[in-house]
Amino acid sequence: MKLNYQLSNSDFLEYQLYTSSKSKLHNKKRFRSRILLPIIYAGLALYLFQKNRNYTFTLILTGVAVLWFLLYPFYSKWRYKKHFEKHVEENYKNRINKPVEIDLDENSISAKDFTSESRINGTKLKELIETKNHFFVKLTTDLSLIVPKRSIDNQLEFKRIVIQFGAEYIDDLNWEWK
Repeated sequence: MKLNYQLSNSDFLEYQLYTSSKSKLHNKKRFRSRILLPIIYAGLALYLFQKNRNYTFTLILTGVAVLWFLLYPFYSKWRYKKHFEKHVEENYKNRINKPVEIDLDENSISAKDFTSESRINGTKLKELIETKNHFFVKLTTDLSLIVPKRSIDNQLEFKRIVIQFGAEYIDDLNWEWK
């Protein structure tokens, strides 16, 4: 099976967002940011209330803490997306809209783009991740091939070939950036 396609900004962006959403480190950082600031504001509100009995300032700080806790997921989603958009523009600018060719045979995958050509032994495929718009073929080295679904005529055959190499199939069709 031979695939020819070009990767766009949105392809690289979706890959970056997907890997970030599955990263324990990123999820931990986002969780800490959501929890830590409201705790600080609530602690400051409690301290100022005990010291001065100032209800207004205590309510304001408590309100800010609650708003931060409730609205942070939306802010975080927007902020990380902006960060990764800049990252893609800066680090993948030479790979955007350039031809990519992938050839799958019975033992290996040959990947070729405008700068390099590589042959990947089929046993080195770790996972085949399927999202709504892409397949991410993850290697044992944790590098990945991004394959947009729009470039594959027979998606079932593509999945069958990659899974036959021993890659674990991961169905993430319902994944969306949060």
